[in-house]
Amino acid sequence: MISVPVYDIQGKRLDPVEVDESRLGAKVSLALLRQAVWTYESNRHVGTKRHLTRSEVSGSTAKMYRQKHTGNARAGQRSAPQRRGGGRAFAARPRDVSRDLPRKARRNAARSALLSRLLEDEVSLIDEVKLDIPRTRVIAGLLQSLNIAGRCLLVVEAGNIGAWKSGRNVAGLNVRRAQDLNAYDLLNSDRVLFTQAAFDQVMETLAS
Repeated sequence: MISVPVYDIQGKRLDPVEVDESRLGAKVSLALLRQAVWTYESNRHVGTKRHLTRSEVSGSTAKMYRQKHTGNARAGQRSAPQRRGGGRAFAARPRDVSRDLPRKARRNAARSALLSRLLEDEVSLIDEVKLDIPRTRVIAGLLQSLNIAGRCLLVVEAGNIGAWKSGRNVAGLNVRRAQDLNAYDLLNSDRVLFTQAAFDQVMETLAS
């Protein structure tokens, strides 16, 4: 069993929650996590880089000077790749590098990512975060009371719009809804915070 600390909105420690690691597979699959991170980062790649070839560079296509009897090396167009302002010899073209990860593999990767963070004691729970209107100072105060600095992931339950909007302006904080959580988000942070309701939703989805 893994003991997960629980805090209230003021940072006061409450009774911990016990999590059975067997519900998350009991084993972290590093190969699957590596594949998941590779897939998510590849899908974030825009791939719109494009250079001009010698046929696309604007300018005259006439021969620069006659072939012989000038004392110079023979030269063709000014758009030749070896000349300044000329086209690229092997010009980059837009390409799609996106990859696909099967749904079952995505689910197992998220399960392994959550288990790894739990085993490293980098997950904490917040008893409840209820905000009728967005208040950034409340979320910022919560992070300060927990001595959290650097990159942090806050996972809120579905429908908690107030908490979701309140954390968007906090530097270093990434806010996700429970249904949008993935392995990359869990791994790309120094600390992970769940609301109690969001943690229950995630465990219900990922538990085997």
